[in-house]
Amino acid sequence: MKICRYRLRCDDPNGAEPIRLGVVRGTRVHDVSAITDALPPLRWPFPPGDQFIAHLDTLRPQMEALADSVEGQPLDTVLLRNPVANPGKFVCGAGNFEEVLAAGGHPRRLGLLFKMTSAAAGPADGVTLRWPERTTFYEMEIAIVIGKQGTEIPAAKALEHVAGYCIGLDMTMQGSEFPSFGKSFDTYGVMGPWLTTRDEIADPDALDFRLTVNGEDRQVDNTRRLVLGIADLVEHAASVMTLHPGDVIFSGTPPRSVGPVVPEDTMHAWAEGLGAMTVAVTGGPGRRTPLDGMVP
Repeated sequence: MKICRYRLRCDDPNGAEPIRLGVVRGTRVHDVSAITDALPPLRWPFPPGDQFIAHLDTLRPQMEALADSVEGQPLDTVLLRNPVANPGKFVCGAGNFEEVLAAGGHPRRLGLLFKMTSAAAGPADGVTLRWPERTTFYEMEIAIVIGKQGTEIPAAKALEHVAGYCIGLDMTMQGSEFPSFGKSFDTYGVMGPWLTTRDEIADPDALDFRLTVNGEDRQVDNTRRLVLGIADLVEHAASVMTLHPGDVIFSGTPPRSVGPVVPEDTMHAWAEGLGAMTVAVTGGPGRRTPLDGMVP
């Protein structure tokens, strides 16, 4: 199943119309928003995790039936948002490609990087370079969406805890600040175009992917070059933290092919089995906080 969150292009983005939940079939999206009425009511203190993702296995048969009963909307008439409404944390694989290993690094020694969940964005949101005077790199990755809570998860059982996968753009501002700072600007965690459930991907460790900028190939690779494959990466993260439904693990990106984007650029990302998305880059206002005489 392919699951998205979207607005119609004719919706008022500042109005009361909520973001819709859809099932994607071919080139059409079927509105299954009514299924969220089946989610359990919540009271404070709220349980951790995205509650839709937590109940996805139970809701899927009803979602399929509802999608059968409603007419689909053409995908080109909708604006796709981040498919995970409430990610609890963004965990970023560090040094997880072969060239880092060849240089003496290993992701199990390097640990993990992190991104604030307020950076979450979907294809229609685009990427805003809030400080356009600084350099921001694209990093195309596979975004692993956790579906079931767990910690100390062995690799042999790790995929049982995965709800599905998305294309991820782990945008990162370059500089002397802590890495998680440069990863956490609003819109720097793009996911999309939808969540493809785990059962649709036979082998997540053998996916071709491609990123172009303004039509020029920038990243063309395959997940078989990951040092820690998808299951090993989930095990790695779960060895130090509890994972909850809706948490997202970015797989890591090949450092040989990352590079900068500037305002007015257009990124197009495609991954085998996960779809494709086009993401526009715009410029923000520039840094507004004082540097006390420091040179940026």
